[in-house]
Amino acid sequence: MKYPHHFRASLTSLLLQILMCSAVLLSADSAMSKEQAPSLTKEELLSKLKTRQAQLALDQARTEMESAKTDHEQTTRLFDEKVVAIDELNKTRQAHERAVLKYEQAKIDLERTRLEFLKGATLMTVVDAKKYRGKEGEVMVSITLRNDSDLAKARIAMEGDESISDDELQALLKIDNVIVSLRDRSYSIIGDPYQRILPKLEYATEATLEYKLLKRDAEDVAISVEYLETRKDYNVFLKKEALHDLPTIRSTQYAQQGQLGTKIRYDLELERLAKTEQSFSLIVLNLPTAFSFSFRDPKSGAQITQIKFTSDISKQNLDFEVSIPEKLQDSLVDVNISFYILITRQAAMKDVFDLTRKHEGEDIPVEEIATLTGEKVNLILIPKGTPQLEMKVANLYKEAQLGESVELKYYIVNSGTLALSGVTPEIDLPIDWRSELEPRDIALIEPGEEKLVTASITPPEDMAVGEYTLVLKCTGHSGVDVQSADEKDFKLRIAPKTNVTGTLLLVAVLIGLVLAIAIASVKISRR
Repeated sequence: MKYPHHFRASLTSLLLQILMCSAVLLSADSAMSKEQAPSLTKEELLSKLKTRQAQLALDQARTEMESAKTDHEQTTRLFDEKVVAIDELNKTRQAHERAVLKYEQAKIDLERTRLEFLKGATLMTVVDAKKYRGKEGEVMVSITLRNDSDLAKARIAMEGDESISDDELQALLKIDNVIVSLRDRSYSIIGDPYQRILPKLEYATEATLEYKLLKRDAEDVAISVEYLETRKDYNVFLKKEALHDLPTIRSTQYAQQGQLGTKIRYDLELERLAKTEQSFSLIVLNLPTAFSFSFRDPKSGAQITQIKFTSDISKQNLDFEVSIPEKLQDSLVDVNISFYILITRQAAMKDVFDLTRKHEGEDIPVEEIATLTGEKVNLILIPKGTPQLEMKVANLYKEAQLGESVELKYYIVNSGTLALSGVTPEIDLPIDWRSELEPRDIALIEPGEEKLVTASITPPEDMAVGEYTLVLKCTGHSGVDVQSADEKDFKLRIAPKTNVTGTLLLVAVLIGLVLAIAIASVKISRR
């Protein structure tokens, strides 16, 4: 009995499906055997079964494709012999085309299943994370990543493809375009550059990436690693590594100015990344001897001469306090005074003392300071003097008669800390009044010095009797700045002229009257 070709094809497909299901069941039973159970996890076993199922689906699709091809070829021969109609030929052709598409889809599904399992076998690990001091004093972070992909998992994923070698399998585990960034606990980026891209990382190899730490005091970071469309965050505590054993020293307030007679404080931040316990000395270089200074604990105010670091204490803050004297030579006022603070071991102090003795009384050249063993910070101090012009007047009120000149004496005082030059006293007078000042100009007044000024004031003869206000002024110069004293209001009362002759006659009359009364009293008493 002969069956149609499409019936035979359907029967063949049914038999293949039965065989595939039996094979899957046998694979499951084999996977659960005692030999393999201890070596595979549940996820690995599931992935292995999925891979085998995809492989069997591919085998089925291949068999169906070959069967459909055979049917189509036989139908083509029968059509050529005019045994079957063209409709039967078209059906077998279409069946073959569908079988080819099914086979291609099965190949894609198998590759996708393998790649998904390969993705699960791919693993990136952080093997080292440390921070250290760079050559220019910046805080750096070094991250070492390793491609720790699971070769055994990858082999399971590629089961059924016995032609693939270990080298080819390791090549499949290569990780491309790895994006790495440093973040803090709030997930803000704290590394410079913000992101580094690792073009590739071969299987079982390592790569080291370096960042400048923007958050200098960060002790732990989150390493964000993006690859294969996934992102993983590794929270790590940074190791501390010192390329040299000396602490670093820096100041955010490295340049300051202060008035004479005041104190200036610089904040010092010291950090040592080594883990051993050690003490260090602090030395000041090139600060003129006119300035006294001290290192102080910012919390207790205690004076410090040495500083100690331990494995638990890697950072310390200090205040460097400089006292500016009230009186300072002109060459040190309003200029930038550059000096250095050096932190070094006790063993290196001899070189420091030898260098200071060599340049006693003068600044040590920067080139020679650079040769000293230790870390340094360059600070700048700008002493600022304050000129202060004042006028001292003993009495701001006087009386005078019409036509009389008035003499006024007062002092011009420099109560500031800078010398004043070109000091000029002035008087604002009413109209037609005249005055003469002696001296009219004062070349120089040193700090704390006072100069006597005599003013001769002459009112006009025809002015009215009354009280008048005269304004005393004074200006001076400190460099290009003009300093002015507070104005003083001087009150002058003008009285009318006194009649001397009339006054004498009146006095004579009064004296004669008194004598007459006295004589009369004596005569009456005698009677």
